[in-house]
Amino acid sequence: MGVTEFHVGDTIKKFLKEEGRSEVWLAKSVHCDPGNFNRTLKKESLDIDLLRRISVRLKHNFCAEYAHYVEKQIQAEIKADTIELP
Repeated sequence: MGVTEFHVGDTIKKFLKEEGRSEVWLAKSVHCDPGNFNRTLKKESLDIDLLRRISVRLKHNFCAEYAHYVEKQIQAEIKADTIELP
């Protein structure tokens, strides 16, 4: 059984939409080039410092959400390792 994927960029975009904020606004707020920011959010992973800056600016801990996803992966791996085959 696999763990549901977590795409941090999509999670941030969804949060922005719910808050009525734009990607351009966020890019400028975290001192990124707005022209490249959309491309950055399409990546499967983000630089941890950028994720921290985004979290602080939006007052939402995306790092904790990602950590929760990682913990679920670890637990699934542990469970898979402990299953005994007949």
